[in-house]
Amino acid sequence: MTIQKSELRKNPWVDVPCHSDVMNVLMNQHASDTYYKRGSGEATSDLNNVESIHREWVKEIIDLEQFPYCYFVNGATDAIHHWVLTEKRDWQRLEGEYEYADAIGPKSTVCCDVPGQYMNDQTGRSAIGANIDPNKPLFVSIPSAADGNYFNPQAKRELECPVILDCTYVSSTKIQKINVPKNTEQVFFSFSKGFGLVGQRLGLVYTKEPHATLHRLKEFENWNYGGVKTIELIMSNFAVDEMWNMYKEQQIKICKEYDFKPSDCFFLATTRDPYYMRRRRMRWNDTARICITSLIDEEGN
Repeated sequence: MTIQKSELRKNPWVDVPCHSDVMNVLMNQHASDTYYKRGSGEATSDLNNVESIHREWVKEIIDLEQFPYCYFVNGATDAIHHWVLTEKRDWQRLEGEYEYADAIGPKSTVCCDVPGQYMNDQTGRSAIGANIDPNKPLFVSIPSAADGNYFNPQAKRELECPVILDCTYVSSTKIQKINVPKNTEQVFFSFSKGFGLVGQRLGLVYTKEPHATLHRLKEFENWNYGGVKTIELIMSNFAVDEMWNMYKEQQIKICKEYDFKPSDCFFLATTRDPYYMRRRRMRWNDTARICITSLIDEEGN
């Protein structure tokens, strides 16, 4: 166990099991299925169909009615590419968020880094509440990249700022409603985290207004046609919470053995054990995020 604990402590990445049922579904896909001529409308028809299916697939978790525009992207990382490329405003984020936007563009303001901030030793969290600027876009993930859990950033007050909402971990949790902030401008989805399809680069972006770059690409049917078909296959064969149902008992068992707390995402756990200090993603929170995928039987046994 000591070796395994040290490996868990050393691993900063999030990996995801890929069940054989998922692999078998992908074996039914052929590259020739999407040998479309650009401009024929066939690719657009496929994407419109996937959009329709996806809206229904996630509706018990998130209502997308206020977001009439939908685009295919090469995973949530690509969604961040297009956002950072077109974002002209200073922006902010909560602690523990996915670091990529900071890595490729102008640095964000961290909302918990307020003057006089200190750690409350009893709660293991920041003692002073976050200062969210109403004029800066807030990048926030629900479920959170910080610990894999659902949370409500509007628990204390309604957010007035523009919001970029990253829902990458949807499809790796049970069904739980997301309270979408009223000024949300974009919503990102990924199919890698729920199904272990990291290399397929599958994602969707929803917006309230035409996207500055993705809308033009869509006009020219310029996206990965095969990726759209793969998303359709996944949604047609698996419920949005199916992987969570398949692996949740293993997650609970592993967490009991290692004295972890199960996250809402089935492949993640948290702990306040100082041994895992290096896996803490938040400066003002002593909770460490642990990826337990290496301990999971991919077949769900």
